[in-house]
Amino acid sequence: MKDLDLIGKEFGRLKVIERSPSKNGRSQWLCQCSCGNVIVVPASYLTTDDTQSCGCLKKEQEQINLREKYDSKRVDDVAVQLFKGQEPRSDSTTGYRGVLRYYTRVSKEERFKAWITVAGKKYYKAGFLTAEDAYMIGRKDLEEKYIPKKPSLD
Repeated sequence: MKDLDLIGKEFGRLKVIERSPSKNGRSQWLCQCSCGNVIVVPASYLTTDDTQSCGCLKKEQEQINLREKYDSKRVDDVAVQLFKGQEPRSDSTTGYRGVLRYYTRVSKEERFKAWITVAGKKYYKAGFLTAEDAYMIGRKDLEEKYIPKKPSLD
């Protein structure tokens, strides 16, 4: 059976450059993707549309799907859902997410501060005597102040 000559043909984002050595009796082709990557693809994958790109198409589609999933939940370009119901990290020494322990400079007394990062900027509220106060008062206040609210549809 005579093999097809696929040189110069395009399949999705792939353009066949030259024949590649056969593998397990299957003809293969060296292809260049429109993104610039070069890959070897079995002929049957090209002719049945099983392979359309070097993998960049799948990555792009995953990014689009992820963006669509979270864009509806963003307010002023902040992913507000990421702040809701967060468990403390396993290495937390305070037992609360966004609460740090520190010691005052002069008297070396233990204090707690709440912090939050929104759109790449950190905000702090310090001076709490307990981690619980830092979380319940400080962290909640920071969330209320800096996390954008969805506009009401009233």
